[in-house]
Amino acid sequence: MIHVGMDVHIRNSVLNAKDADGQPLARGRSGNTVFDLGEFFTPLMRRAKETGESIRVVMESTSNSRAIQRLLTRLGKEAGIDLTADVLHARKLRVIAESVNKCDRVDADILTELSRSNFKLPTCYMPDDDEFALREHLRARADLVRIRTMVKNRVHAILHRRGILTPAGDLFGPRGDTFLDQLDLDRAGRITLDRFRTLIDQLDESIKQSTTCLRTVMREPRWSKPAALLQTMPGIGLITALTILAELGDISRFRSRAAVANYAGLVPRHRDSNDKRWSGHITRQGSAHLRGVLIEAAWMAAPRVPVYRALFDRVAQKKNKKTAIVAVARRMLEDAWMLLIKDEAFRYVPAFLGNAREVGTRMPASPEHRERRSRVSQAASSVAG
Repeated sequence: MIHVGMDVHIRNSVLNAKDADGQPLARGRSGNTVFDLGEFFTPLMRRAKETGESIRVVMESTSNSRAIQRLLTRLGKEAGIDLTADVLHARKLRVIAESVNKCDRVDADILTELSRSNFKLPTCYMPDDDEFALREHLRARADLVRIRTMVKNRVHAILHRRGILTPAGDLFGPRGDTFLDQLDLDRAGRITLDRFRTLIDQLDESIKQSTTCLRTVMREPRWSKPAALLQTMPGIGLITALTILAELGDISRFRSRAAVANYAGLVPRHRDSNDKRWSGHITRQGSAHLRGVLIEAAWMAAPRVPVYRALFDRVAQKKNKKTAIVAVARRMLEDAWMLLIKDEAFRYVPAFLGNAREVGTRMPASPEHRERRSRVSQAASSVAG
């Protein structure tokens, strides 16, 4: 096998190729285009055809690593050779980040040696075309909402600097528009305020169009049923459901509820040494978009679902409300994954089961709970008789 380490940048990359025995085959800098990469890989692909070897390319995850991976895969298909490109997890691959000599050539050489090793390298999940397109739609909409919030804050700042108190309610609704129109402002304040209000109207229209586009996407066969299942959960609407589906991707790759929470960065950090154990804040690894929508959904679901409310109260009493809502968000993500795995809608437990968990999760195994279930079963049998 031919091993190629690739240190990827925006416009170019540094590549280092070796054979299975570690003998150097090629090294240099190439542009990130089909022509430039094809020129570098042509001698390697010619050798691969002659010897029957395969080519393995490894690179660290970057913003354009998916595009580079697809480009290399296409080159291999067109040449008729076995060429695989693996994108390694940058945070888990700390060999390069903690290297004393940090340069492109050394990084490419380390990647090549890692490829030659027998270690199981931490690779990244690469979304397919549908998942990638859905992520682009959702993240673009989130950016528009973020920009609109920033502009609205600028409007509040204009009024605050002039000592103007805003009325209760939405400043950007019908009543707020009337209030802003009737304000007696200086010339600079009026011009700036009108510009920001025009920009807010334009952003509102763009967000509305983006939401309409997402509703169309949700009707596609791949997303319609799982999105509908997720929306049976309190607090989860169109945007949250599609974000969960887009960010998780292939749900079958997760083996357990804890694995899903770990992927989203909603689990606490742990440090174990001898008889000492330390737990810290959540890892915050994975998609920040996914964590953001789950936190918002948790604030809506916690008062409406008894189990989530009980979890929130218990953690808030021990820690604080922010930690409690994160715990609810993790529980909601785990339940959402179970709904998708089991292909079931969300259901509340009967009121007489008290703090028992919802369908799709494991029930508590305490003696009190077993006794309660026994009494419920006997009561149901007597009613049926």
